[in-house]
Amino acid sequence: MVKHAIVCLLVFEHAYILMQQGGGGWEETLTMAVKKCESSDIQTAISTAVKVAFKQHGNNGEDLHETILKVIGENKTTYVFSV
Repeated sequence: MVKHAIVCLLVFEHAYILMQQGGGGWEETLTMAVKKCESSDIQTAISTAVKVAFKQHGNNGEDLHETILKVIGENKTTYVFSV
């Protein structure tokens, strides 16, 4: 579930960037962002990172929270997707 939430955040971030660049209407832009996400390896990278985070931190909420935020930062669409 965490993996899906992170991917959704990153897709919406990418859609927002595309909208700022005049990428068309919201629905069209969101569809384009989803397709870019699907064609990249970001889902695999995030899935792996989240599994490692849970394995390392278990139910320690503070450490897990910090690691999840790090995963989001490391996989921001501005770095992962070519805009």
